[in-house]
Amino acid sequence: MTKYKRSAKHIKIIIISLISLFLILSTLSFPLRTVIYSIRTGKVTKPVRIAQVSDLHSDYYGKNMKNLLNAIDEQSPDLIVLTGDIFDEESDNENTRIFLKDISQKYPCFYVSGNHEHRKNGWNTYKNEALKMGITVLEGDTSEIMGITICGASSSGRGNQNFGTSVSHCAEKAGDNFNVLLAHYPEQIDFYRSFGKFDLILSGHAHGGQWRIPFLVNGLYAPEQGLFPKYAGGRYDFENETMIVSRGLSRTKTKIPRIFNNPELVIIDIFPESEEQS
Repeated sequence: MTKYKRSAKHIKIIIISLISLFLILSTLSFPLRTVIYSIRTGKVTKPVRIAQVSDLHSDYYGKNMKNLLNAIDEQSPDLIVLTGDIFDEESDNENTRIFLKDISQKYPCFYVSGNHEHRKNGWNTYKNEALKMGITVLEGDTSEIMGITICGASSSGRGNQNFGTSVSHCAEKAGDNFNVLLAHYPEQIDFYRSFGKFDLILSGHAHGGQWRIPFLVNGLYAPEQGLFPKYAGGRYDFENETMIVSRGLSRTKTKIPRIFNNPELVIIDIFPESEEQS
C-alpha cells in the first residue's frame, strides 16, 4: 500500500469516526427533560406552578403527542404558558393542534407569538385557532390568575402594534401583583427591565444555542445574539427580576441538530417567602 493510499484511508476513518460521534451525541441530546425552577416572593400568598412550553415548532412527541402531554401531566401545573413558535410555517401543524386541544381542556393556557408564527402571515390563523380552543392569546394584554398577573407581548396585535409597543402596553397594565411577562425574545431583557414592572420574564427563541459543552459553553449560536449567546437558556437573576429562557422543544425541525442540549419542559414554582418548599 502506498503512502498516499494509507493517508487517504486514515482520513476516511477519521471522517467516519467524527460523523459517528456526531450522530451519537445528537441521539443522546434527543430525549425530553423536565427542568424545575423555584422563586420566592412576598407578592404571593400561595404557591403557583407554571409549565412553560416554548419553540415546539409542531414537532412530534409520540402518538397523539403523549410523551410531551404525559410529562406535563406528571408535574400537575396550575397553568401553562406558551412562549412563542408553537406553530411553524413549514409544517402542517397537526402535532401542535393535537397538543393544544388536549392542554386547553385541562389547564388555563396563555399564548404569545414568536417569530415563526408571523411568517407567511400565519399569526391571525394560528391565534384564532388557539382562541377557539379557549386559550388566552395575549397581545399587549394582562390576565390575573391565582394572585399573579400574566402579561403577554406579541409581535403584532390590535392596530398592528409592534413588539416594543406590546411590551409597553403590558407594563402600563401591570399592577402590584407578581407580574410575569411572556416575551419570546430573551436578547431584549434590558428593554423589559427598563419598565421596572416585571418580576419574572419567560422567554424562548434561542433553542439553547443548539450546541453546548456542559460547564464550559452554554450555547454556540442563537438568533439575534450570534455566537456564544449570553442568554441561550436557563435562569438569569437580576437585581429585581428573574428571566428564565427555555431551551425549547423542537428537536427535528432545526437545520442544526442539538448536542448536549436536550429539548426541555420548564416548570416554575412560585412560593410565598414564608412557605417551606415541600
